[in-house]
Order: sequence, then structure tokens, then C-alpha cells
Amino acid sequence: MALPASAPTDGTTPRPASRRRSRAKPKPPRARAVILAELRGLGGLVLEQALLDSTASPLDSLLDWSNRLAGELGVAGVGNPEDYRQLLRAIVEVNKRAEALGEDAETIALPQAA
Repeated sequence: MALPASAPTDGTTPRPASRRRSRAKPKPPRARAVILAELRGLGGLVLEQALLDSTASPLDSLLDWSNRLAGELGVAGVGNPEDYRQLLRAIVEVNKRAEALGEDAETIALPQAA
């Protein structure tokens, strides 16, 4: 029976070697349909927030998510809208720009956030 990595040992029981993921191999870009589906899902979430309070300032995480998806699609991002209504309009514009590129446009693999 193997001990968990956090379990203390008496020095005679060998610990299993830890496996470290290689960072040398970058992740390939995601499929365009997957990114567009995620963008539509994000738009639905922002719509719910806009219906609750359209004048509220959007969360930074939603802005980062929107801009990351736009970057993967290779189009201009949403920038920094002041409220959820403007963010929703910006997401619609990102979707329009991505659709204008066509289905065969390549996506961009972005590095993982630290």
C-alpha cells in the first residue's frame, strides 16, 4: 500500500517518485466551434447579469474571459466596458467578427494563465 505524498515516513519506506508535467509541449489550439460555443455561453451569463442590473460594473473575471476568447478567435476583444449592457453588446460584436472570418479561420493557442 502506497503512502500519500503528505504522510510522514520513518526514512526506511521509500516514497513514490512525484511526476511533474512537462511544460515543453504547448497545447494545440482549441476547435473554433468549441470557442464559439463557450462565447455564446458567456453571453448567456452576461445577459442574466444584465437583466438583474444592467448598470452594474462587470466583474474583471468576465472581462478577462471575454478578451481571452476573442484572442483565441483572432479578433479584437471587448475592451473595458463600463456596465453589463455594454459588455453584452461587445460580446455580440466579438461573435459577429468571428463569424465574419468564416468557419475555416484558424484559432490561436494562448498560453495558460499562471
